[in-house]
Amino acid sequence: MHVAPNGPAKTAPAEPVWVGEPALLDKVVQALRSVREAQGGPDIVSSGRVRSLEITPDEAVLTMHLGGGHCGSAQVLAELAFDVLREQLPDTDLYLRHEQSGGCPTT
Repeated sequence: MHVAPNGPAKTAPAEPVWVGEPALLDKVVQALRSVREAQGGPDIVSSGRVRSLEITPDEAVLTMHLGGGHCGSAQVLAELAFDVLREQLPDTDLYLRHEQSGGCPTT
C-alpha cells in the first residue's frame, strides 16, 4: 500500500538563467547570495527567487520570483537585490523584473 505524503510535494527551484561575461556574473551572483530570506532563511539564489540575470556592457536585468504578491518580505528582498546590483554595477542601467505567479517559493 502506498501512502501519499501530507501536503504538496516540494520541487527544487528552477535553475536560474545566467547571461553575460562569466567573471562578472560570478561576482554579482556571489553578492546576491548575501541577500537572505526572512528569519535566517536561504539566500535568494538558493531559494529560487532569482530566475535570471542578464548583464551586457550597458545594462543588467534581474528577474525574481516574488510569489503571488502576498509574501510579506518580497518587496524588501527585491529592494535589497536592487541595492546589490547598484553596488556591483555602478555604471550600468539596472532593471528588476518580478514574476508573481504560484505563491511564495519554499525550500
